[in-house]
Amino acid sequence: MRDTRLDAFRGLTVLLMLTVNNLPPGAPGWLGHGPFGQSYHLADLVLPWYLFAMGAAIPYSREGARNKGLSPLLLELRILRRVGLLFLLGLGLTSLQARRPVFALDVLQLLALAYWVGAWLYDLPPLRRTFLALALLSAYGAAILLLPVPGIGAGVFRPDENAILHLNRTYLAPLGLRGLPSAIPTGAFVLLATGVGEALRARRALWPWGLLGLAGGLAFLPFLPPDKTYWTPTYLLLALFAAVVALEGLGRLPALRRLLSPLGTNPLLAYALPIALKLTVLSGFLAATQTFLLVRFGLPGGYLYTAGYVLVWSVILWALDRKGIYMRV
Repeated sequence: MRDTRLDAFRGLTVLLMLTVNNLPPGAPGWLGHGPFGQSYHLADLVLPWYLFAMGAAIPYSREGARNKGLSPLLLELRILRRVGLLFLLGLGLTSLQARRPVFALDVLQLLALAYWVGAWLYDLPPLRRTFLALALLSAYGAAILLLPVPGIGAGVFRPDENAILHLNRTYLAPLGLRGLPSAIPTGAFVLLATGVGEALRARRALWPWGLLGLAGGLAFLPFLPPDKTYWTPTYLLLALFAAVVALEGLGRLPALRRLLSPLGTNPLLAYALPIALKLTVLSGFLAATQTFLLVRFGLPGGYLYTAGYVLVWSVILWALDRKGIYMRV
């Protein structure tokens, strides 16, 4: 069973991703990523919205497993298979970018770990699941503020000095696990999103989840700023609020929903394939095209490149959806 609102939301996220990943030099700052502690620009929505869509889809996936009569063991194995394949695909893209085999945590690897947390804890009762997710976010925020950094002390949260950075740099980076602590807040965020998925599936109101995100984000704001690099609770809860607002808007705009839905049926391919092609066979062509348009037309030429890139991939994703070709793990 599919929900066109969720497909359209994923489509909107894909559209944002393709746009902000291909902005021309000189584009306004609010289109890209915000600086440290100011992750409320447009590009800052993309990755948490991918996480949100992943979490919101878990109730639908679990319902499908029940309808197929999947045993608990097979369900666990399917979850582990998804986590493993997503992690390996991420390692492949990371290695492709480095042009050598690399073991490191990047976007897809983090998505895999966050999905693992959300999928494994999903069987908890809904209220307990929500409280656990909020507790994990609170504990992570408290760790940032209370864990002392050698030579600096506790309560320091600066881009070059904070507890998470110290943990990553000192202990985890030598193991290729830099960024592992981020699995805690992102996993909690996926767990929160499962509640929104259940509300979507049951056709219940979504506004309580938006209110939770807004109130939680504002409650954390005096203590931690919204920051994507370190996945602060403020940032994730405000992203939850923005996601619910977007879903509510899509629910009231059927024409836009129909337009965006085909882009959201292949979110993994929409992320992985453009990056893989950009790093390999299309790297020279795309760079030359963007340079030509910028030299010939200035910044408008850069926007023309962005619009053309987004349009080409939108047509490809639309065609794949029409033919029923999907990338699944």
